[in-house]
Amino acid sequence: MLNRRFLRVKALQSIYAYHQSESANLPQAERQLLEGVDDLYKLFVYQLSFWVELKQFAERRIEENKHKHFPTEEDLNPNMKFVNNRILKALDDNKHLMKLEEQYKINWADSREDFIRNMFTKLTETPEYQEYMTNGKDTFSDDKRFLVTIIDTYMAENGLLYDYYSDRDLSFNSDYQLAIYLLWKYISELPADFNADSVLPPMFKDEAEDKEFVVKLFEKTILHADEYMELVKDNISNWDYDRLALMDKILIYMAVTEFVEFHSIPVKVTINEYIEISKFYSTPDSRRFINGMLDKIATELKANGKLVKTGIGLIDK
Repeated sequence: MLNRRFLRVKALQSIYAYHQSESANLPQAERQLLEGVDDLYKLFVYQLSFWVELKQFAERRIEENKHKHFPTEEDLNPNMKFVNNRILKALDDNKHLMKLEEQYKINWADSREDFIRNMFTKLTETPEYQEYMTNGKDTFSDDKRFLVTIIDTYMAENGLLYDYYSDRDLSFNSDYQLAIYLLWKYISELPADFNADSVLPPMFKDEAEDKEFVVKLFEKTILHADEYMELVKDNISNWDYDRLALMDKILIYMAVTEFVEFHSIPVKVTINEYIEISKFYSTPDSRRFINGMLDKIATELKANGKLVKTGIGLIDK
């Protein structure tokens, strides 16, 4: 579930917070880092649960409309396509999701009559929903296409949903966009045979290995910051080091940590990863600067025998 890029981002956030703190404590910061990783997964589960709650709300409203004093034809014969969405039905019945909802104490009861109603109303007003409900298609791929489109088009910028999560856990603020991407990726790749007994992906692909990676990346970047600062200063040109943004420095330091501490990760993989991350956490000018700096630093480290790669890391691509 959480691939190395997500772990790098969580480490980046924690390193930045560490440098901003007036009373930084490394062991405590490491614990908070792992708690932050868990919070990201928790928010992903919240997002799945949110869609199940929307479906359940739609079902309740359909039943309520049928029992009006003067129901319309539409009330008596409603369009059931949304509530019969194959993915939403499978998630609603999924035992593992229910277990995770219980574990994370996810309960929508306190907002069912206002927040969920508002969210569902906004959903039904989108052209994508209206097209989905009337296109006459009845396939798993159409169900998936609809959900992926809504997630991609509307959820990332949904202030109501963002505020809802923020009100419940401040740590969700920095993870909201990441969790939306996790949700989009998961639904995009969901197989047609997903059912009530399917198991949701774990937080880590390999818990021991991934935890070691993110903690070591965090710790070594902080402990060697002064050393890496001198390395950057030695290779900087046409830039004033003191004017560099803290985020840019951290991105470079993290990449250098991977160069020297993670022998199985190819240099180009590391550079590409931090350039990609910088697209979301830095500026276009910074991206070019980071790319150039990492090329220079990698060349210097290699010349000095400090860039040792083994296994797959020997393949520089």
